[in-house]
Amino acid sequence: MKIMRNLKRIVVLVVVVLAGLVEPSSVAGAGREASVERSSALKVLSEHGCGRATAYSEFNKIVTIGDKTHVSWLDSEKGKFLVKIKTLDRKAGKWSAVYTVGEAYDNHGGPSLTSDSSGYLHIVYYPHHHPFRYRRSVRPNDVSEWGEEVQFGKKCTYSSMVCTADDKLVLVCRESSTRQWVLNLYEKPANGVWKGPRTILHGNAPSGYTRWQGALVLGRDGKTLHMSFMLFEKALTEVGYAIGYLRSPDAGKSWQRSDGKRITLPATPATIEIVAGSTKVEGPTNFRPGNIALDPDGVPWVVYSHIDREPFEAWVAGLTEEGKWKKIPLLPVINLKWKDRGVKMPGSIVFGRDGTMYVVVTTVKSGTGDELAFWGHPT
Repeated sequence: MKIMRNLKRIVVLVVVVLAGLVEPSSVAGAGREASVERSSALKVLSEHGCGRATAYSEFNKIVTIGDKTHVSWLDSEKGKFLVKIKTLDRKAGKWSAVYTVGEAYDNHGGPSLTSDSSGYLHIVYYPHHHPFRYRRSVRPNDVSEWGEEVQFGKKCTYSSMVCTADDKLVLVCRESSTRQWVLNLYEKPANGVWKGPRTILHGNAPSGYTRWQGALVLGRDGKTLHMSFMLFEKALTEVGYAIGYLRSPDAGKSWQRSDGKRITLPATPATIEIVAGSTKVEGPTNFRPGNIALDPDGVPWVVYSHIDREPFEAWVAGLTEEGKWKKIPLLPVINLKWKDRGVKMPGSIVFGRDGTMYVVVTTVKSGTGDELAFWGHPT
């Protein structure tokens, strides 16, 4: 493990409405539904976005290949939930038409998007305790037409998908049943069919509602997977009692902690690596996860919050050479601008080429007592 770099810049962005895409001023089987448009500094992608149009930080929804950036989201139109996608040609400064990829079951079924070494786009969507729907673009770096819709899985929800160096798709999700709800892994070899599931993790409770929000990121070697997640089991108590981490050095075949200790599958709360919290419920502490990202040195960073007391707080945490998670609080930064605010997930982190970490978080007015406190207030 390399030494975690000394971050000189952390840029914090506050979520207002996730319905647009900010563009840089300069950068070196579906129907056409809108005319091509010139780009502007802020682009409204849709005026029909559902309440969770871009929800779930673990779902990657934006892919850039060369001069094109492809953006996906979930619309709600006439009682249907529709997966949409649109492309920005950054060199030409133009947006494409909007294309419909497919229909989702409800507002949980938004897209996860990735690409392979040949530039083909791969997308999964649809379920809330259902099989996934999967499609591949007909042409590389082109979202205007998609191949046949394929189903896989059984009672799945919440996807995170990456494509390895050998063009294998790897997806983790929650899968429900009458027994334990688990975190499962599915994979699709290049030019192959979807295989699985393989159960990676189960909780302490013997059955009942569980949330993991498992998020994947691929290492520079093209095969190491880093995964963050939370432990939330309703049968124990309605709190997220830990933020966890595991990695796989071989594209999902085996899993280990950051110290290299191999984990017998399925992993349990007692065998995973704990970033924050405990292996079992201890008090009211209630965590929520964002995504996971790697800095230019390949060090994993996670973003998470707690919502059990006000003001809500959030942190970014990175793995040090000593195997400890260095935690940097975000609330003091937010309070420099908004003194009456807490900060929480949804949230996301990404690194620029120069090593700058960009953090998107949600702010909350403290002390209001209204239900919006758990969804965020406009800033």
